[in-house]
Amino acid sequence: MALAAVHDHVAAARALAARLPQLIDESRRMAISLRSGLHGNRKVGPGSDFWQFRPYITGDPTNQIDWRRSARSDHTFIRQTEWQASHNYWLWPVLSPSMYWSSARDIPFKAERTLVISIALADLLLRNGETVGTFDAERTRITSAEHLEKLAHAMLASPGNITDHAGSMHAGRKHSVLVLGDFLEFVDSKQSPVRAIKTLGQYQNDGALVHVLDPAEIEPPFTGRVNFMDTDDQMIYRSERFEDLREGFRQRAKTWRADIRDAARENDWLCDQHVTSESASPTLLALYQHLSERQSQSGSNGRGRPAMNRNSPTRPR
Repeated sequence: MALAAVHDHVAAARALAARLPQLIDESRRMAISLRSGLHGNRKVGPGSDFWQFRPYITGDPTNQIDWRRSARSDHTFIRQTEWQASHNYWLWPVLSPSMYWSSARDIPFKAERTLVISIALADLLLRNGETVGTFDAERTRITSAEHLEKLAHAMLASPGNITDHAGSMHAGRKHSVLVLGDFLEFVDSKQSPVRAIKTLGQYQNDGALVHVLDPAEIEPPFTGRVNFMDTDDQMIYRSERFEDLREGFRQRAKTWRADIRDAARENDWLCDQHVTSESASPTLLALYQHLSERQSQSGSNGRGRPAMNRNSPTRPR
């Protein structure tokens, strides 16, 4: 379902790699703007940093009682420390050829926006003490935001196709997997997106899908003669009057988005939608809050049903 010619996506990918320092700076600025007001791990667990006192409950280990604090009160108090275990997050920006396309000059390529969101999310997670990796050949993982550029280059080297590579993406058990892309490969593929995402979550891995879309893939602005090209720049269909196809186009695109949404639900993952003509901040915030809530609810390696909120990101559009 290519909308128009993807003119030399190899050259576009190289240009994106050349702009990586700028994109990292943009990602860091976005992460910094969201970081204010966001909390850290803020969950009870093994660690050395004091978090809070709470009243003693029968069955609590006596070695956790803070006798000095208890002596100043009529109650016995437990001293709680903050959880400091690192959780593993795998970010997979799927930079397929169709991602190097936009419907207007003032709208970024889907690949560019996907990379910015991925790097900004990695920055937030790393500064919260987590471990972040991606699915390049080396399975690059970093634990410090100082190594963001290394991770970004590894993201560029990650597979640009889900249908062929989901089966070989072996994240650790109960790690978190986040996949960002346009998922256009599933439109005409015999493989169901449900099966591919199930494979990624087979080891009780929590996760999220971010469906990155150009606005023309939701509401096509085309009129008159339109040539539809595939990612090899080959014409696959010529419309002499696009107005006659508009409603069918909308319905097919709606089905495509619903398939991706259903794949996430089947895997008990979050699904969010990002349109490249809009700000990336709401998507980044929704992802970060979802991940933080998941970990707070069920500990460092827990798994539970995601809260589908933020104006219901899984609703039909």
